[in-house]
Amino acid sequence: MKPDELFEEIKRTQYIKTGDSVDYAVKVYDDEKRIRLLFQESDGNADWRNNLDFPIKPYKNQENTLWFAKGWALAYKSANEEIMYKVINAINYHPDYDVEVCGWSYGGAIALLAVEDLHYRTGIKSIVTTFGGPKPLFGKKTKDYVLSCCKEVNQYCHKNDIVPTLPPFIGYEMAKKVSVGKWKPFGKLNPWKWHTIYGDKTLYDKL
Repeated sequence: MKPDELFEEIKRTQYIKTGDSVDYAVKVYDDEKRIRLLFQESDGNADWRNNLDFPIKPYKNQENTLWFAKGWALAYKSANEEIMYKVINAINYHPDYDVEVCGWSYGGAIALLAVEDLHYRTGIKSIVTTFGGPKPLFGKKTKDYVLSCCKEVNQYCHKNDIVPTLPPFIGYEMAKKVSVGKWKPFGKLNPWKWHTIYGDKTLYDKL
C-alpha cells in the first residue's frame, strides 16, 4: 500500500476506543500478507489533555527504559493489554505476515509505544509508518532503543505541518522523520490544511 493510500485507510477505518481514549484497529490484509495496527488522530478532550501533558516519564522499569512524553505514555499503558492481545492473536493466525504499526497525529505518538511493546513481548520487529506525528521520544538513548525494535520506519512530516514540531522543547524526537512537501512562508498559520494533506500522492514522488 502506497503512503497516500495508507493515510486514507487510516482516515476511513472504524476504530475501537479503549483505555484513556485510545482509538485502535487491528486489520489483516491477505493480499499484502500484512497485519496492520492502526491508531487514530486526536478524537476528543481526553486526547488533547494527553497531547499537552509533556513532562517526560520512564515508561518501563527495565534495562532499556523508554523516556516518553507523559500523556501519551499513560494513555497507551491504559490500553496496551487489550491492544497487544488482539495483535498477538492475529500474528498467531498469520505467523508469516509482516506487522505494520501506523498512526496519524496523536496516533503517530502512540504507534511508537506499541512497536516497542510488541517487540518486548514477542521479539517481533514491526514496520512503522506515521503521518504528521509529534515528537514523543526523549533523548538519543530512547530513540536508538525504539529504532532497534523496528524493521523499518517512515514518519512522514509535511514541512508546513506544526504538529511534528511538538513538544516544542529540546530533547524530544521522533524515531525517523521523513520530510515531505515544500515549505511555504507563513505555512504554519494554516495548520489544519497541512496536517491533513498526507493523502496527496505527489508528496511522495521524490522519496
